[in-house]
Amino acid sequence: MVRVEIQPHASLRTMATSYSKLKELITLRVSMSDMHSHILHAMKGLYQNDINSARRYEQITTIGQLLKVLELRDVLSEENILPLQVLAQRLPDNMEVMNSITCYEQNRGPKQNINQYGKFCFILIFALPKPPLKENEDNAFSDGLCEKKRKRITETIVEEIGPYWRNLARYLGIQEWRIDEIQINGKSIEDKAAEIMEMYRKRADRKKWFFDLLDALEKSRRRELCKKIRDIATMNI
Repeated sequence: MVRVEIQPHASLRTMATSYSKLKELITLRVSMSDMHSHILHAMKGLYQNDINSARRYEQITTIGQLLKVLELRDVLSEENILPLQVLAQRLPDNMEVMNSITCYEQNRGPKQNINQYGKFCFILIFALPKPPLKENEDNAFSDGLCEKKRKRITETIVEEIGPYWRNLARYLGIQEWRIDEIQINGKSIEDKAAEIMEMYRKRADRKKWFFDLLDALEKSRRRELCKKIRDIATMNI
């Protein structure tokens, strides 16, 4: 899972890394939320004057793209993370994200003055109505990723995990005897990986399966594949 861990009196380089990790965590959380479209629309409206380009405004289709534009406009930076705070406040089950923000701010040092427009944005976002829940839908038990993204993630892992499938299985909590059983069944590596992913799908925590999967890939030393999976989660598909 992406975490923001900063040592006291962190160096500028460390703070830059921590800022990147914090931004990545919040981008992933928003992208995975089933409120993504609503949050994106609200944020674009709040920062329309800063975007300052009708063409650029229409081209922004993901939270990641919006944050890049805000950085270019110097609205978002290591010294001013107000847009990230606004995003975090709109997320359900946001305790981990808020804790990461608190940790970042404590280690960043004295806060810079926040302009009145930023304060206005922060207040206004709370007045925006949340979309009503669909019938029989409970956001607290939804992973937020659309079926296309889940399918793409599974296919990518099955195709690219290779001989590391056993390591991935262990870090996903699959029992060793099941791994051995799959090992001796004579199937291809892709079939074995697909079987592991199906086992994981059935037993994973719906609210945090994606971040547990990222952890498992990191521990399996497949960081490039881990990055691909993060990219898929933030795609506009």
